[in-house]
Amino acid sequence: NAAKDTPLRYPGKILADATSQKLYIADSNHNRIVIADLNGKLVSTIGSGRIGSRDGSFEAAEFNHPQGLAVSGDVLFVADTENHLIRSVDLKAGQVKTVAGTGKQARQAFFGVNPNVSITRRLTRSPLSADIASPWDLLVHDATLYIAMAGPHQIWTMDLGGKAMG
Repeated sequence: NAAKDTPLRYPGKILADATSQKLYIADSNHNRIVIADLNGKLVSTIGSGRIGSRDGSFEAAEFNHPQGLAVSGDVLFVADTENHLIRSVDLKAGQVKTVAGTGKQARQAFFGVNPNVSITRRLTRSPLSADIASPWDLLVHDATLYIAMAGPHQIWTMDLGGKAMG
C-alpha cells in the first residue's frame, strides 16, 4: 500500500519567526524546508526533495531528513540530521551552504575524547573539520548556535562566524 502524496511528509520541526512573520517547517521526509506565512500560505521551499548534501540554490540544494531550525537575521540554520551536517540558508540570496560537519557520523562523544575522562578545558575544532552525530535541534543565542546532538546526547556550540565548534 503506497503512501499518499501530501503537502508535508513527517514534518520534524517548526519555527515561527516573529521578525520575518514566517513559519519555517522541516519537511523531513520530503528532504526540504518549507517557508510559509503565519497563516500557513506557502511562500517558498528550500531543497530539491532529493536525498543528498548538495549546496547551492533553493532549487538545487539537497538535504537528508532535516530536523531542527534556528534563525539569525537573514540566515536560517538547518540541522541536516542524516547527513550529519549543519547547513546555513541565506534567505536573501537564496543559497544553501554547509557550515559544520564533514558528512561522516562522529563515532565518539566529543572529538575523540574518552567520555569517561574529565575534560579540564573547553575543546574546540573548526566546524567544517568536525565529524558530528545526528544534529537534531538548534537554537541561536548571543552569537552562538547551540546544537542538540542526538547521537551522543550532548549539546554542542558553534560561533556564528563559523570559526569554532565545541
